[in-house]
Amino acid sequence: MELVRSLSHNETFLMVMAGIMPAILLVAYICWKDRKHPEPFWWVIYATVMGCASALIAGLLAGGISLLPFWALIPAGSVAHAWATALFSAAVPEELAKWFFLYRLSRTNPYFDERFDAIVYAVCIGMGFAGLENLLYLLGSIETWRSVAITRGILSVPGHFAFAVLMGYYFGKVHFSRSTWKRMKLAPMVWLAPIAAHAVYDGLLMMNHDLPVVVDGIIGVVFVVFLLKLHRFSGTRIKKLEGR
Repeated sequence: MELVRSLSHNETFLMVMAGIMPAILLVAYICWKDRKHPEPFWWVIYATVMGCASALIAGLLAGGISLLPFWALIPAGSVAHAWATALFSAAVPEELAKWFFLYRLSRTNPYFDERFDAIVYAVCIGMGFAGLENLLYLLGSIETWRSVAITRGILSVPGHFAFAVLMGYYFGKVHFSRSTWKRMKLAPMVWLAPIAAHAVYDGLLMMNHDLPVVVDGIIGVVFVVFLLKLHRFSGTRIKKLEGR
């Protein structure tokens, strides 16, 4: 808090805007993609606020998972620990928390009436989550907030956007399908797709430490390739449904 007080009012404002602006821009982008059948503005705001709430729920879930005894079986600092952390401390609690609010919204929103709506609201929830998480990271990195804001604005927030598109795409297919068999077949993908993508994203980042330079470089290349393919895939899901 002392560091926050040491910032000027202008710098504090810039830091807050740097934290939330990437999320705001991506919400605006997905709403623009839905311009032929736009969602009511207040439902977009409500979904984004629900995303902020999902970040708090995810924190509680992650805290509970951290108390489970299986962590004692995984050597701290190992590659296995990095991937377990990526999956159980990040991907699972965060994506389940987002899904819960998307599910609740789909049950109460009378305007949730087409498959692309699932992507729109999933993105709003995901960006509410990412915006709050981003701001908290900047508050915890006051001395280096500019570099953290740039890195997270390029990588982390768009990453959450892609996870949200995956969740929304499969959620919409399940929610609006008339086939019970199809719903049962696709339902696991609502969780598995974003959780798997999120876990790989965080796992590659978390294991890229204290390794030989050559190995770090290979992991970095794999991460970039994965990220490009993830965004390309999520982009094709948007293109496939937009305007319907």
